[in-house]
Amino acid sequence: MTKNTLEAAPENNAEPAATDTARPKNVIVTFLRPFTRYVRGDIAGFQPAEAERLIQKRVAVKGTQLPKEPETDKEPKA
Repeated sequence: MTKNTLEAAPENNAEPAATDTARPKNVIVTFLRPFTRYVRGDIAGFQPAEAERLIQKRVAVKGTQLPKEPETDKEPKA
């Protein structure tokens, strides 16, 4: 009968430290309206310059939440 044992991984096989610190992190945006392959409510990450362009064009907002829509009456007033 053989024993099944798990051997601990040697410490020198640890994950390598990230050396790519010069690369900017993606900015998370939520789309307000359709844009290329995205639709309202889609969440995606972009490079900071592209995210800022989408926000300036009012295609998307920064973060993962859609802004609350103003409450309006469903029926038109006569």
